[in-house]
Amino acid sequence: MDAPASENSNDRHIDARALRFAMIFPVLLCLGLVGGGLLVAGRLPAGAVLPTGGGALPLPAFLAVAVAVTLGLGAGIGFFGARTTLPRNLRRILLGTAMALQLASTTVFSAALLGQSGLGGAAPVRLDGYVVMMGCGLAAAMGVVLALTFKPDEQWTGADDEALAELLEIEADPTVANDRLFYAIHPRSSVVIMILLAGILPGGVLTVVSPWLLLALALAAGLVVALLSATVHVDRQRLVVKLAGVVPVIAMACTDVEAAVSLDIKARDYGGWGLRKHSGSESFLAFSGAAVVLRDVRGRVVLGAPNLDTADDLAAILNRRAGKRPGQH
Repeated sequence: MDAPASENSNDRHIDARALRFAMIFPVLLCLGLVGGGLLVAGRLPAGAVLPTGGGALPLPAFLAVAVAVTLGLGAGIGFFGARTTLPRNLRRILLGTAMALQLASTTVFSAALLGQSGLGGAAPVRLDGYVVMMGCGLAAAMGVVLALTFKPDEQWTGADDEALAELLEIEADPTVANDRLFYAIHPRSSVVIMILLAGILPGGVLTVVSPWLLLALALAAGLVVALLSATVHVDRQRLVVKLAGVVPVIAMACTDVEAAVSLDIKARDYGGWGLRKHSGSESFLAFSGAAVVLRDVRGRVVLGAPNLDTADDLAAILNRRAGKRPGQH
């Protein structure tokens, strides 16, 4: 259910379409409830008892209470669901709750009218249990459906400001649109084979003791390879390194970068293979060779690269974005 932005500045905090739905739907339910009450009025000469019990009320008074409760639950809660100042998920929950409660209210009062009128030759009862069960079940289902399908009114946020600034920057200099890079780093194939053999061969020998040892050592070898592998993704906003392509282990905003340079390094000079964090310095290297050494506001970061060309590209992007806030070129 799309909700267009309000055109009136006085209503800028109200989702107009959601508000109309929240107001009109319970009114229609009440009209149906009143119409049904008038149809069974001839069977209720003494009036009707409220679902909560007590003495019989004249039918107009009974229907007035039913309308007041239904409108209060539906329109009252639904109004807050139309407030765009509330979080999107909370608005979904409020509108879904309003839907469920107003349908349930209509069901309960209708069950009271049907039960006490004795339609179909049944003995009069205060509430028709079958109507309550079926109607409330449908009410709960409809509330969940509305909460899941309602699309709150989109509002302009800080993310939109950043996106607009990015579009303006790309328009001013189309080359910056290419400031994105993704690559994977992993140990050299010979190292991967050595690690796997170091786990599988001893495990094969130890199968005479227990077959589980082979599985455990093979899994341990695979884990070592995963810990030495990562993906690097950089765009105009952030640099993220994910261990095994899944777990973020290094993340920083490009605006925090002061300078970056591509080098041919030895892993032992920067703490060795894998993830290293110490005294403000971070590194992820899978082998000696191409890497990018950068300095940010927190310290030094060293990232491996498949080759020097890729390292050059990463360093160039980081240097272009170094210290730049949205809207800066």
